[in-house]
Amino acid sequence: MKQKALKARYPAVAIVGRANVGKSTLWNRIVEKKRALVSAEPHTTRDRNIAKAIWRGRQFEVIDTGGMDTEATEIGEGIRRQAERAMKEADVILFLVDGKTGVVPEDRELAKALRASGNKDIILVINKIEKLSQMGAPVERSVFSLGFGEAVPISAATGKGVGDLLDVVYARLDGKRLEPQEIPEAEEEPLNIVIMGRPNVGKSSLTNAILGEERVIVADIPHTTREPQDTHLLYHGHPVILVDTAGMRRASKLKKELDEEALRRNERALERADIAFLVLDATETPSGQDKQLAGLMRDEHKGMVIVANKWDLVKDKTTRSAKEYEKTIRQAFPFLDWAPIVFISAKTGRRTDELLDHAFRIQGERRRVIDYNAANRLLKSVIKQKRPLQTLGPKSPRVHDMAQVSTEPPTFLVTVHGEKERLHPSWLKFVEKRLRQKFGFAGTPIVVKSSNVPLSKSERKWNVRGPGMAHVPNEE
Repeated sequence: MKQKALKARYPAVAIVGRANVGKSTLWNRIVEKKRALVSAEPHTTRDRNIAKAIWRGRQFEVIDTGGMDTEATEIGEGIRRQAERAMKEADVILFLVDGKTGVVPEDRELAKALRASGNKDIILVINKIEKLSQMGAPVERSVFSLGFGEAVPISAATGKGVGDLLDVVYARLDGKRLEPQEIPEAEEEPLNIVIMGRPNVGKSSLTNAILGEERVIVADIPHTTREPQDTHLLYHGHPVILVDTAGMRRASKLKKELDEEALRRNERALERADIAFLVLDATETPSGQDKQLAGLMRDEHKGMVIVANKWDLVKDKTTRSAKEYEKTIRQAFPFLDWAPIVFISAKTGRRTDELLDHAFRIQGERRRVIDYNAANRLLKSVIKQKRPLQTLGPKSPRVHDMAQVSTEPPTFLVTVHGEKERLHPSWLKFVEKRLRQKFGFAGTPIVVKSSNVPLSKSERKWNVRGPGMAHVPNEE
């Protein structure tokens, strides 16, 4: 069953207008975030940006939209559909016009469409008015001709007049499902899932397939999505934040400041994620760019699912095709041998439902805690199977104990006698392998590190159960 995006518990305010009138700047100002990309390039915003805002102790949702004066292209049609959906969902619409250029024919066309939409709560906003003297009589007359009455002058860039605008919004929303700010003390933290991949592998199509609606614009043109898109949903009663990101490109191909900022935001989206979906094009062999992105995701120590998309487009498939492609993926990403591979078609919806199940199982693995005694029984068997190695010299270090010291990702500390002894990385890798064989940890990286303790008994500061116990939470 496809998962629908959560319906707003709070009233919605949509910001609409033609390109470059300052919609995203105003959105950033109201929600007090710098998440929406802002540039002088028209149609920087393409998908809807949605976030909560608080004014006078009350919450409401603010929806940023793309400029509706788009060209008749696939992306342009998608931008308009997203804006029209926002207008339909909104309780109040903020119609922005540029106070410096005044009203242009595109504004009048949009005003006509807004009047035809039947939404009675439309607030006309004149942006880019740093000084009231800038709003001369010609501007006032042209704005009044749009048919929405008196306009609210603001400067989204400096914040002037935005408070007055929010007072007007507050008054319009009064009685429209306006709820007091609620911060439940024991509310379940949402599972944060980021969808990443190189351009045009089907990330936005996958987002829409999971949600069962067109939440983000999909086109065959690379880089359709430019900024991370957060969508809140419930899955079997559990909150999820699904983040669609822009296609990750090689740094050498980043020619525009806008693209560089978009990629920085993608990296920040990965940093705050719990689980990452690495989307690949199953019709192609994994590229060097795929490998670089996989390495970035591994280094962030996130839970991972490798998603082989476009499986419906693979030609001449046999019963062995999936195993052969999986072998290709494992050879390309040997450092992700712990990540499950799911073959899907975002276009048809095939197996997309399984992805959220994988994500919740992996999050459970990321939070698993292995008992100290169980960890050390495994350590003893590991030492018998393969004696500890150090980085230099033939002498085998004396390993004392092993304890799990944290979760998300599961992290284990092996303590070694002697301040100069250093365990070889290959032996620590072997310990990680045995931990997986014994305890599972599918879909999540495991961190195994070492620590040194003094040989002198007078210098030791650990209890009778071993030095590693000093690092175990809630243990004395």
